[in-house]
Amino acid sequence: MTVFGTLEIPDPVRAGAVCTSWRSAYVTLRDLGKHKQSQTPCLLYTCESAGENVSCLYSLKEKRVYRLTLPEPPICRRFIIGSSLGLLVTVDERSEMLLTNPITGEQIALPSVTTIEHVKPIHDDRGAVYQYEISDIRNQDFLMPWTSDRCELRNFLHFKAFVFHDTTTGSYIFALIHRPIDQLSFARVGDDKWTWLPPHRLYHDCNYKDGVLYAVTSKVEIHAFDLTGPAITMKIISYQRQSTHQHHHPQYRWSFPQKSCSLGLGQNLDPQHRSIDLHPQNPGQRL
Repeated sequence: MTVFGTLEIPDPVRAGAVCTSWRSAYVTLRDLGKHKQSQTPCLLYTCESAGENVSCLYSLKEKRVYRLTLPEPPICRRFIIGSSLGLLVTVDERSEMLLTNPITGEQIALPSVTTIEHVKPIHDDRGAVYQYEISDIRNQDFLMPWTSDRCELRNFLHFKAFVFHDTTTGSYIFALIHRPIDQLSFARVGDDKWTWLPPHRLYHDCNYKDGVLYAVTSKVEIHAFDLTGPAITMKIISYQRQSTHQHHHPQYRWSFPQKSCSLGLGQNLDPQHRSIDLHPQNPGQRL
């Protein structure tokens, strides 16, 4: 298994087909996530000639295309809103989200879009959902709720999704930046709803480490949400821009040193810290 862990992904998959013992080593390697972490990127795409349920994976390392048959709904009709840890977060024609492993074909449904705080289902006479109502809670500048057909909601609501390995539970956690106004929600494997993280907005990027979800805003603030306790708390790390140019946006990168969870940003930034407690609105509700 040690040797398998140094290989590019296609090679241990092939090795797993050789014999029972190698298959067992490959499955263990995959389940424990002990494969080579720094993989050569691959290009995932669909094409009409391959079929609706087939995705094409081009390996830059091998300079060849793999054709992967994926479960319903057809991958060519979905939007891809995130790719992390070799997994895809896709949105189908009902505007519902699915987590898909393009290599193994395994797929699970993420919590329904109707559990996002800002979305309410509208039912027809037979009780089936045919539209959604979208509103922006707690934002007086955004007054009017509006409706959207099921297939159209994904054109507006979903901005960016992230998948992180949660070392505190050994499972996965999902973060979703969504409209209105690029707000933030999260869910864990097994959750039946998205948990909204108010009251801020205009998020651009996320990262996660040791139970803390970090999110960067357009104001170049980092919001650190501690998700480990019964009540979620947030620490704001505010960065003062040194440039006086109104539209200056410094480049940033995520950096997690081994002995801390500090984040590395550009050099011309002056950090300031403040903490906010997010108290539950009522018993049994996390926010």
